[in-house]
Parts: sequence; structure tokens; C-alpha cells
Amino acid sequence: MRARRGTADILREAARGVVCGAVGTGAMALTARLHRELHARRHGIRVDEIEEIEEILDYDDSEHVVIAASTLLQHVIGWAPRSERGRRTLFWLVHWGYGSTVGVGHLALRRVLGREPGPGLAFFAGCQTMALGLFPVLGETPPPWRWERHLLVTSTVQHAVYAGGVAAANTATARLVDTRSRRRGWPLRLSGR
Repeated sequence: MRARRGTADILREAARGVVCGAVGTGAMALTARLHRELHARRHGIRVDEIEEIEEILDYDDSEHVVIAASTLLQHVIGWAPRSERGRRTLFWLVHWGYGSTVGVGHLALRRVLGREPGPGLAFFAGCQTMALGLFPVLGETPPPWRWERHLLVTSTVQHAVYAGGVAAANTATARLVDTRSRRRGWPLRLSGR
């Protein structure tokens, strides 16, 4: 019985991490949209034409996500989408799937580092490091020291928003998990110190 409960706890925590990652991804998507709208207003572009902005405002919200994912797909399964619809679908699958799944990492950091702000700061540093490394290696961007200043600033702000959203969702849901665990008398406490 105890083994089942332990497995159930781990699966519940993993699911919670994915939900927290989705919250952070949603926050990042919202700020990306607001950034595009602000850019459009500054440059006299109508709001309904935001999707037509050709200038890269953030590598995480660009064709470079699709290039990176397509590179991996091509190496792993020998296929990558070629149609515009397929590439757009891949963008959203990667954006939400990767962003949601990475949220599980914050749970692990919280277990090791305890309460915020330590886990959130470490999570932000890890996410930003991944972006700075993956886009040049897989996404055909220049190395980060050659990025335009606005792209580096936007990337940093976006990953801070993402990490903050994940950390806030984790903190909020940890209280629920702790309360339920205590009511059931479960000895295993997964949500941090």
C-alpha cells in the first residue's frame, strides 16, 4: 500500500509541476502578446496585423523555435513539418509542451533549495541559460553575445516572467497539497520545506 501511495504522490507532483509550467507559459505568452501590441502601436501597425510583424521581437516567440524543434525532429525521426500550418502547429506544441513540462524542474529545485526565492532564482537562471544555449545550437540564431540588445533584454524579461509564474503557481498549489496530505495523514511531504 505504501509503494502505491508513494507512486501516486510522485505522479501527482509531476502533474502539478506540468500545471505550474503551463501557468508560467501562459504568463510568458501573455507578455509576448502585450510586447507585440506595444511594438505595433509604436510603429503604426494595426492591432489586427500583429501576426504580420516580420521583425523578431523575441526568439522564444519566433520561427527560431520551429527551426530548433525541426532540427531535433529531423535528427531523431528523420522528419520535420514543411507546410506553414505544420510549422505553426509545431510552434504551439513546443511552446506549450516544453514550457509546461519544464515546470516540473521547479518542483525539484524547491525540494532541494526550500522556500522561495532560491528555487525561483535558480529556475530562472536555468531557463535563461537553456534559451541562450539552445537557440544558437539548434535554432540558427547568433551566439548570445551577438544578439541585439533588445532581444537579450526581452529574453531575460520573458524568462523572469515564466519563472515567476511557475514559482507562484508552485507556491500556491503547494499549500493545497500540504493541507490535503496532513488531513489524510500522509507522511510524505513533497512540496518543499
